[in-house]
Amino acid sequence: MKMNTSKGKQFGKKILQKIRLRFLTSKDIKRFSKTASLSLYDASFDQLTSRIIYNVHAIEKGMSHSYNFRAGFGKKALSDLNDSLVLYMEKDYDLEGFAYKEGRSIILKYISLHNEKDEDTSFLADYVDTEFMQKDEKYRCTGVKEVIGKDKLNNHNKNFYELAQGRSSVRDFSGDPIDKNKIYSAIQNATKTPSVCNRQGWRVYLVEDKDKIQKLLDFQHGFKGYPKLPEVVLAIAVSNSTFLSPVERNEAFTDGGLFSMSVIYGLEYEGLAAVALNAMMNSKDENAIRNLLDIHEDDQLSLFIAIGGFKSKTISPVSDRKNIDSFLIEI
Repeated sequence: MKMNTSKGKQFGKKILQKIRLRFLTSKDIKRFSKTASLSLYDASFDQLTSRIIYNVHAIEKGMSHSYNFRAGFGKKALSDLNDSLVLYMEKDYDLEGFAYKEGRSIILKYISLHNEKDEDTSFLADYVDTEFMQKDEKYRCTGVKEVIGKDKLNNHNKNFYELAQGRSSVRDFSGDPIDKNKIYSAIQNATKTPSVCNRQGWRVYLVEDKDKIQKLLDFQHGFKGYPKLPEVVLAIAVSNSTFLSPVERNEAFTDGGLFSMSVIYGLEYEGLAAVALNAMMNSKDENAIRNLLDIHEDDQLSLFIAIGGFKSKTISPVSDRKNIDSFLIEI
């Protein structure tokens, strides 16, 4: 059969592409190391506000463990949050800003929750400045909310915006069996997700063996303290074999993220509880998961989705959202 190129030419092209990949990757590393908040004292506005929200969410997740309340939980998050708030004030950033209000509010919600359960809060003085513990009516956001299972029975009749705005990440599952066909439907719908040049490089590993789910979650480190395991965990990956150029080196994360969100919305439509769990692991844990699930060598893990049934009532983090004015840049 006619070929328009030779192995020699393609070999030379591959060598040049690898050199180009190393150069572009070095640029990625330089940009990330320069701008990421790798230290508390990396204190630009975006760095500090992100660190505040990170710790707010950690405390919210702790507050959602209503069935297994641990007095004094989250001391590290409280300490980091306090220091971030102090630096935020020292930098003279906006005290009416979203992140600052979230940080101040979660401390008061934390105190209130302990008071409701007649638990001592004197230990807070070792971690939190007294100013941040003073009651103030303008700090009333964050915390936890109730997710009602019966509200999800009508999801098929909701429009897309109603589904999206009503969705919550749920980790506390009912433990009841679920209809796996609903998961298949959500995945099938997600195949309409856009991908780079329609290459559709995604691969979904569906795990329902409870022993493997437990091991996977132990390696992932993001699902602790909940009484019921998910009924199913999806590992979403995208094959690097589908990419043709060094400029596509990060496309697996884009395609995988888009596909995963499509699946999550589909699960919400089907009335299934779900939570996205990150794949940001050290190499030892990632290799353990790859071996556990026999993940293809060319697959780039994007994230995991834990799936189960809704309880009649679930306590979930509020996870407030920023106003679009804070991030929309019109050119």
